[in-house]
Amino acid sequence: MPSQELLNDIFDIRWPLPHFPEDDQAPPGQRRAAEDALGQRAAYIRRMGAAAAEHGGPDHDPLLASLGDLVAIKKAADEQIRLLLAYGRVYVTPRPHTLETLGQAAGLTPSGVSRAFGAKEILAVGNLTGRRPAAVEISDHHPDLFPGDDSRRRCTWGGSKNNPCTDEPKYAVTDKSGTKWACCDSHLPGYLRSRPHA
Repeated sequence: MPSQELLNDIFDIRWPLPHFPEDDQAPPGQRRAAEDALGQRAAYIRRMGAAAAEHGGPDHDPLLASLGDLVAIKKAADEQIRLLLAYGRVYVTPRPHTLETLGQAAGLTPSGVSRAFGAKEILAVGNLTGRRPAAVEISDHHPDLFPGDDSRRRCTWGGSKNNPCTDEPKYAVTDKSGTKWACCDSHLPGYLRSRPHA
């Protein structure tokens, strides 16, 4: 069973409590921060108890569990950063964000931004938002043009994650980033509308 001292140390590192003045006249923001930290500590104790029950009883190590939690949070944040970079560079119109401005916001060099995302992230953003970037080219559909299974077998230019288009693809649409999408007859007008005006 982990000691209370170990738990307190983990809490102080992950969810530090704000210091209150002796007269106890802390501003409301500080009070809310303390309540949030206490709530996160309590939620962690519940998660730790559930994990201990699932993974082997009282010897479950809260320090290792905390590190695992933070690694999962970091992975999720890194994925969201890549998706937002793709959105800012490919989907924002009429002027996409520059590599420099995105890099400053994300703590990356301009070349780091350009390497941070690719077709996978661009397609994922389209899937999550239902938006499509400006398209520049259309050709006949052929499964070998696409690395992902979705665009090989169905239209990905139309629909979204919650409401995907299941129609047979007839065309390969290339957006301005070079990413290819599959397009059916019914979503061809959407492709035409998305083309940049000359």
